[in-house]
Amino acid sequence: MRCPRCGCENLTREVYTLTNTDNKNYDVGSGICGAILFGWPGLLCGLFDSGSKTTTTTKIGYRCNDCGANLYS
Repeated sequence: MRCPRCGCENLTREVYTLTNTDNKNYDVGSGICGAILFGWPGLLCGLFDSGSKTTTTTKIGYRCNDCGANLYS
């Protein structure tokens, strides 16, 4: 494998970990359901269902030791 920028073959293999967090807001459906079942305190039930979702992606790439270019596969 060659570097597309400088053409050298002096590459180092690296593993990259990318993390993405998707935060949810107040869930109105759960709040309404909680209000019907428990009254005003039940409106807080919408907060319990509003967690966050985290996804992690691992990519393997190469770094050129001569010019520093990153090559992702």
